[in-house]
Amino acid sequence: MKTAPMPATPIPKSIATASLLSQIITCKYQFGLPLYRQETMLSDIGITLSRQTMSSWILRSATLLEPLYMRLKKTLIAEPSIHADETPLKVIKAEKATSYMWVYCCGTDALGSNTNIVLFDYHNSRRAQCTIDFLDGYQGYMHVDGYKAYESTQATLVACLAHIRRKFIDVKKVQSKKKTGKVDVALNLIGKLYGIEKRIKGKSVEDKFTIRQSQAKPIVKILYDWLIEHKEKSHPKANLAKRLATA
Repeated sequence: MKTAPMPATPIPKSIATASLLSQIITCKYQFGLPLYRQETMLSDIGITLSRQTMSSWILRSATLLEPLYMRLKKTLIAEPSIHADETPLKVIKAEKATSYMWVYCCGTDALGSNTNIVLFDYHNSRRAQCTIDFLDGYQGYMHVDGYKAYESTQATLVACLAHIRRKFIDVKKVQSKKKTGKVDVALNLIGKLYGIEKRIKGKSVEDKFTIRQSQAKPIVKILYDWLIEHKEKSHPKANLAKRLATA
């Protein structure tokens, strides 16, 4: 009688197959299913697998996947334009109460995109050095909000219209529903830009450039002039003035 050799596993002397690790990691990070819920789900079908074990496997998997991460990072920072943002998160038993997950991405977040990458970079700090170190001298275009840390990088920064719009939405919320004010002018202009982007979705880069130059650029000029004019006229402590300062 011959016994077949045990197939190679990602984690030696472990029952964790590649497919099981993929399932656990995907459920946690893609679908937001915490390990304690996965533990309960597995228990319901008669499988005993503790969250402590799954947590250990995820840490081991992170080490295994590091070469892939670095390859994706190399591809990402070779792109002519990328997006970046950072978000706070709570970490149990951490040195600081609040840590940050920095995210860098490119592509359209849809199947079929030539280069579609999203990478996370965890730090217990929001210091500019975090993004400087990750970008490693990147000099392309970087789509960001108004956070000052990004200005310390070598990238050419591109303002995020969604963040600008959000500031005016905040003002709109405290404005009377029956009242039309200055904020509506800005939101109307931004809405027109959104409409152009919706219509050119799926077109070639060349067509997008031509349409943006002919249709979007004049609207951006009007919006810019309006922002400058009302920034100077508005009272510094008014809600609109505060939003204009960040826009």
